[in-house]
Amino acid sequence: MKIVIFICSFILIFKTTYAQQPDTLRRMDANNWEFIQVRNGNRVVTEGNRHHNIAEGVWITFWDNGYPHFMTTYKGGVKDGTCIEVNRNGMTELVENYRNGLQEGPRRVYQPGGGLIEEACYSAGRKNGTFVKCYANGRKQEESSYNNDKRDGKTTWYYESGLKAAEYDYRNGEMDGNTTLYHNNGKVSEFGIYSGNKQTGTWKEYHPSGKPKAEGVYMNGEKQGVWKQWDEAGNELKAITFKKGKTKS
Repeated sequence: MKIVIFICSFILIFKTTYAQQPDTLRRMDANNWEFIQVRNGNRVVTEGNRHHNIAEGVWITFWDNGYPHFMTTYKGGVKDGTCIEVNRNGMTELVENYRNGLQEGPRRVYQPGGGLIEEACYSAGRKNGTFVKCYANGRKQEESSYNNDKRDGKTTWYYESGLKAAEYDYRNGEMDGNTTLYHNNGKVSEFGIYSGNKQTGTWKEYHPSGKPKAEGVYMNGEKQGVWKQWDEAGNELKAITFKKGKTKS
């Protein structure tokens, strides 16, 4: 964006009324460009450029300590380009990208210390591609794949230690496929299949040692038929018969 400034003839207009605070500074430039700066005493509140009375380019809103707070890029009055949010200490907390008012490209969230805690990719305002969320210690909390704002493909959750907590397969936003849950020692705690967000088929549960704990069948999300249970030593404790999720007497 190129603004031609007539240094010798620019106009500074201070518009101050008893009813309007803070003060607004307007500088008229060539070709219907206008620079706007809003001040509260000696402090700049916000500033940016307008063309034909429409926001263009980068507009900045400031914290009361002088650090930038929001830096928003406009084209034709709508967000278009990189937008950044900064905390009171001057550290970046959020970086987003827009095209024609819709999120487009990477979106990154940072913790106050500067580490990345969330990263996603957008297309036409919808989340598409890999999504990663992290704990405060920087280790992954979640890693998943999105298609048009819906989980699609494998999603993995992690314990804060870095070990896997769960793995789910998704299709068009619904759990559909193999599912594995883990104890916090890394061993499998449950394994089975989802179909249309409902548990189905044979499911197996395990003790933290890895030895079998329970096994049975789900139908349409409910336990069905005989479920067996074992103790840590491998001894069968009991067998329970279910019908549509309820025990049969």
